[in-house]
Amino acid sequence: MYNWILQDKFKLPDQDQLDRLINHISKANNLKDFKFKKYLKEIITIVFYFANDPWTTQQSILSKLNITKKELISLNKFIRENKFLQDLITTKGYGFKYWQSISPFCKNIKNALNNKFSYPMRIAFYPGVSCMYYCGFCGRNQKEKYPLNSLENGLEIFKKTILELDPNNTAISISGGLEPLTNPRLGEIVEFASKHGLRVPLITNGHSLTEKNLHNHPGLKNLDSIRISLYGVDEESYEFITTIKKSYKTVKKNCINFLKFRNNNNPNIKFGLNYIILKENINNLEKLVDFISEVNNEVDNGPGVDFLSLRDDFDTVTGISDESDQERKYHLSGLLNDEDKEKLIKIFDLLETSRVTNNLHIDYGYALYSIKNGNIKNNLKKINDNEMRKFGHTQMSVCIDLLGDVFLYREAGFLNRSGNKKFIIGRINNNNSLKSVIENFLINTKGLGVEKNDIRFMDPFDHVLTSLINQAENDINFGIPFEDGPILLRSNPKKINLGNSWYKNA
Repeated sequence: MYNWILQDKFKLPDQDQLDRLINHISKANNLKDFKFKKYLKEIITIVFYFANDPWTTQQSILSKLNITKKELISLNKFIRENKFLQDLITTKGYGFKYWQSISPFCKNIKNALNNKFSYPMRIAFYPGVSCMYYCGFCGRNQKEKYPLNSLENGLEIFKKTILELDPNNTAISISGGLEPLTNPRLGEIVEFASKHGLRVPLITNGHSLTEKNLHNHPGLKNLDSIRISLYGVDEESYEFITTIKKSYKTVKKNCINFLKFRNNNNPNIKFGLNYIILKENINNLEKLVDFISEVNNEVDNGPGVDFLSLRDDFDTVTGISDESDQERKYHLSGLLNDEDKEKLIKIFDLLETSRVTNNLHIDYGYALYSIKNGNIKNNLKKINDNEMRKFGHTQMSVCIDLLGDVFLYREAGFLNRSGNKKFIIGRINNNNSLKSVIENFLINTKGLGVEKNDIRFMDPFDHVLTSLINQAENDINFGIPFEDGPILLRSNPKKINLGNSWYKNA
């Protein structure tokens, strides 16, 4: 009955679907005196656009309807209070993955719009010292690594920052930047954060997840989840992406060993794989089934892989060059085209029906979720340089590296990446806390000037958050703020739990 939502263009449902919609809407809340059938077409239009495009503004939706602003506010209220319509918007359209991840951040929208301090709701810690891989889609400066004498100071910086945080209001992750497992104090960071009440997810390439390192990092048993960035399905494909020989065998063996370690020490840790789909490896995607099967068969003391996340290249390197880009070991040939995406639809169907993977939680991310449902035109949400905000979104997300530098955007957090220093808003040290760094940036600076291609320092999550703030600003200026919009999650965000959608739907 919901296939009318998953259309490229809006059109009214057929009569049978309309009758069932009316029946469900009627049961979903107290209708009082509101004659919703008079506005059925308008209600369905609002539901369709917000289900498929969460960034729809009140100004644009009103332009599609032959009603007044006052009537739109009344319709928004009706939709906001109707559980059935809320479910249609947030779970049945192409925007499902966006609705999962963006809704909690409305809690800090007003602070973001007013450049007022509040602790970031998500913080990415980048403790990696170096990286052994040279992936073509990665924005890191491939010549750089942190000095070893920064390790002890880095540990203290992360601990100091963790103690500032309220686990009820902030979530963290450990990733890179550079490879986290190159930091010999990583286990201590994980254990300290866990004891402070924070759930700790780790993103790693898995190359250093050896039995020896597991022994040297006992704190890793306190992880909430671990996601291995998988760069191939055999020796040839792995070496092409990473440029390192025997990297495939190393990572595969480490996956098996960690799962055994997990099952013996903390079965609650969720273990998953992340696979970035490129033009160069799309034909290998089906072999993921074999990889997962082979790993699971070697784990003889309990469960194997729990989840699989799939992503496409976001174009922070492939489509945008800078000075350091010319020194890369190799360059990718380009982004996925329509023919590639059509191929993905069939491959995703195979993953969903395979005996090996159909029991896994498969997270398709923002754009691939649309492709999985047959829409190859619904691309990742991206802003342009002119839509970037001078003060970013410090109330929602920042990342912090081994030196204590606080980065405004996640793709900026690479040591000495060409052009990234402008996105360092301060450094945490003995004299400066995370709070003082952010407050100084918001109060005592004029923010950042935007230059061409600055968006290369934003990852998909940064684009999403910026789009959310811009949308809220547009709606306020139009006279219909989020609390008067059609989405209950946005009008009452305090009730939202900041979940982890890698291994489950939030």
